[in-house]
Amino acid sequence: MTETIKTCRSCKHYKDYDGVFEWIGSRIFGFPTLQKCYHPNRWKNVSYVNGTVESYTTCLTERYGGSCGIMGNNWEAK
Repeated sequence: MTETIKTCRSCKHYKDYDGVFEWIGSRIFGFPTLQKCYHPNRWKNVSYVNGTVESYTTCLTERYGGSCGIMGNNWEAK
């Protein structure tokens, strides 16, 4: 039985950098340092001091502790 692995890089909610500093960092280290998930049903990181919610969660957090899970429940093809 062949089953494809649902990787974050092939998901339409994945983004590896937002700004120029993250782009430069990804080129220096050879990989994106903060791989981000922008799925609407992701685990929300709330700042209770400022009363804001971050617009993303890291892919590692989402896959191992969030609603996506190891099987990629929130995964959608690009």
